[in-house]
Amino acid sequence: MKKFLLLSLLLTTSLLQAQIIQGRPADPRLNIDSAVVLMETEKYAEADVYFMKALNEIEVLPADFCFQFGKNSFFLQKFTQSIDWLNKYLELKGSTGQFSKETILLLDKAEEGFRENRGVVSSADVNNKFFYQNTIKCDDGDKPITCPICKGDDLIITVDRLGEKLYKVCPYSTSGVLTCTEFNLLLQGKLKAKKK
Repeated sequence: MKKFLLLSLLLTTSLLQAQIIQGRPADPRLNIDSAVVLMETEKYAEADVYFMKALNEIEVLPADFCFQFGKNSFFLQKFTQSIDWLNKYLELKGSTGQFSKETILLLDKAEEGFRENRGVVSSADVNNKFFYQNTIKCDDGDKPITCPICKGDDLIITVDRLGEKLYKVCPYSTSGVLTCTEFNLLLQGKLKAKKK
């Protein structure tokens, strides 16, 4: 029995080491973690490879991915791509997201970089296939999905400069929910605000 346990432990360890050596994380979300670590060590091109793997392997990406990928694209001087993904993060998280302030600063720099390089065709490399791939399947008809903008409250609460809370009805949801089709349009930046 002890031999069997030892053998299975050695086999499992060998398989895990083989995955690590081959550079294939068991969980595709680890591609995002690897990309962030590489980006923080200023290895932007290597990070981009892991971000692209995540785009290919993960069906629904977290909102923070939009920020991280947009930030890395900025450092690679892919300004249009950076602008698209940073705007997507702000659409999903609004001004209260963990990275919202940094996103706004990077967005300003990316827009400035875009304007400076407008005539240059080289680095504005937007890959629409990946950008619009981040949608969900609507197999179950149009089942309701909690709106990521108002978080299901149907209200957006902001604080002004004086610390006063401002309440605004969510322009996208109906009673705090979206249909699957509306959610996909929101992810693609194509959902129009409802007139209320």
